[in-house]
Amino acid sequence: MGGNNPLIVEDPDDIDAAVHLTIQSAFITAGQRCTCSRRLLVKRGAQGDAFLKRLVEVSARLVPAAWDADPQPFIGGLISEQAALNVLKAWQDHVARGAKTLLEPKQVQPGTSLLTPGIVEMSGASNVPDEEVFGPLLCVWRYDDFDAAIAMANNTRYGLSSGLISPHREKFDQLLLEARAGIVNWNKPLTGAASTAPFGGVGASGNHRASAWYAADYCAWPMASLETPTLTLPETLNPGLDFTGGDRHESA
Repeated sequence: MGGNNPLIVEDPDDIDAAVHLTIQSAFITAGQRCTCSRRLLVKRGAQGDAFLKRLVEVSARLVPAAWDADPQPFIGGLISEQAALNVLKAWQDHVARGAKTLLEPKQVQPGTSLLTPGIVEMSGASNVPDEEVFGPLLCVWRYDDFDAAIAMANNTRYGLSSGLISPHREKFDQLLLEARAGIVNWNKPLTGAASTAPFGGVGASGNHRASAWYAADYCAWPMASLETPTLTLPETLNPGLDFTGGDRHESA
């Protein structure tokens, strides 16, 4: 499981709603869900620019804190301080490859795993490894047309989740047919998949066999069995069978 999951943003009607969905997809649980969006693919143009500006603005207000803090935070810490440092190292590596920082991730306090979200523009970066960064770090790519967006979304060895924010049903129908992923959502967060629904991926994310409740189907050995504790001659025999004149040997 896990993946370098893409979320495509194609001219949303409601920018704040699109930002909310993106934050839910990328930063919930401090980005520590296997279906979290790691790559954000945004269409070039004024609408995409306005969306990104608002995303950075709202994400900058996310302050991680302890689970029992008051007021209650949107996100807490990562699983360990080392995990937080790993995310910071990944961000620094992206910048070294030519990425532009839109929102710098910061460790809130040394010795803790509390890390603010980071957003980086990757369009100018080179030799970017296809790896999952398990934390609140979102990488942004820009695209010109929807075919290019799908090609970018599928350009990964993983294949767990993929999503689209768009008012256009025909765009989602195309993604649904062409996406190389086990979970494909439209105007819904990539996170929050129910265990009552099929859950799985392709490539390095799985074997395209549905997990969750459905895992019992492929973890079991399918077998048919007819059983009875006693063996008796049927009262009615098939045509052509003649058992007359024989000795019946029955155990006491």
